[in-house]
Amino acid sequence: MQRFIVNQAGQERQVDYFELTNQFQTGYFSDNLKAFAAYYSNRLSYEDNEELIRKLAGSQQISDQKIQQLVVNKALEVSQALTEETQLILRDTTKKLPAINGKVDIYEGTEKEILLLDDAIQVKGQKETRERIKNDENQPVEVVSLDSEAATERARISTDVIMLERKKGGFEYITAVIDNEEKEPLPLAAIVKSKVIQEYGDEPNPLNIVAITDGAKAIRGRLLATFGMTVVIILDWFHLGKKVRELMSMIAPTKAEKVTYLKFIFYHLWHGKTEAVLDYLKTVVKTKNPEKLAELIGYIEKHKSEIIDYKRRQQAGKVIGSGRIEKGCDQVIGHRQKKKGMSWSEVGSKSLGILKVAELNNKWRELWFANEAANDSDINGIHTILALAS
Repeated sequence: MQRFIVNQAGQERQVDYFELTNQFQTGYFSDNLKAFAAYYSNRLSYEDNEELIRKLAGSQQISDQKIQQLVVNKALEVSQALTEETQLILRDTTKKLPAINGKVDIYEGTEKEILLLDDAIQVKGQKETRERIKNDENQPVEVVSLDSEAATERARISTDVIMLERKKGGFEYITAVIDNEEKEPLPLAAIVKSKVIQEYGDEPNPLNIVAITDGAKAIRGRLLATFGMTVVIILDWFHLGKKVRELMSMIAPTKAEKVTYLKFIFYHLWHGKTEAVLDYLKTVVKTKNPEKLAELIGYIEKHKSEIIDYKRRQQAGKVIGSGRIEKGCDQVIGHRQKKKGMSWSEVGSKSLGILKVAELNNKWRELWFANEAANDSDINGIHTILALAS
């Protein structure tokens, strides 16, 4: 460290270069430290992250509260940048959403498809806010306001995760942005639309978009808002089977009858024969719960156009399930946030998800070191930050 002699109030004293140039004052955190702390926030609790940095540095560097605020601030920064980018793309009259094919041969192995996977994941929300007031003896007490039925139950925080297949292989991870009021200032459909334009805007031929979903109404609405038309939707086999099993457990009078019913239903659904299943449910199945039987019939009728010949598509070597998006949801949210005893605020949960999406999209280094050329590997690059303690 280069040192200098300065004269203050008639007295000389020695200072280092950083003090002389007013750098690295109290509370300063380097970009390397920020990137390191944020990176491990999606792998460790904030308390364990603080302890990891302390062990590496040999002294206290940054508190868990400051790490948490760092994550939120960076997520807000990313959100603002993505919002501006999305609005710029959608306002640009020279950039248009390519035409979308309303019909795609989903059983033809050589037919090029663009998969769009859409799902949501929930985590436990924090308990209702406690407020400290003073009682008649002027002593502080903590009270909980229960001004609604919902307040008696712990809320669930839901995060939508979308994966858009890229031209050169792999997937772009997409999730909603947040603002300072902890809301979603921009519809997720608008972000997805802008990403499709960025990736496929120069395609001369109509796109074969195929969405594989769990059949949620909100997802169908988002697809319509994104593309302005009904795209090809496949109800993934896992969710279809799960729903049928759950309802049949409440429908069949005995276990033996349940096994018989499921054998028939799954065989025909696997081959996309929904009419045979509906006829079987209406004329053959005996039930101990007519309401649940009616629910199952209604479910299959509602998703009839999304229930395909799964065997035929699988033989063509094409995707029939939601395993990839299930894993994506776990990567973005579940792995970090669904551990025993954890609960989250809306902004806290979504902020971690936003940063994880940036990492999965290989945007980590440019997120923290925008002026540097991107290294070959973001993950390898982050481990070079272990020198932050010096």
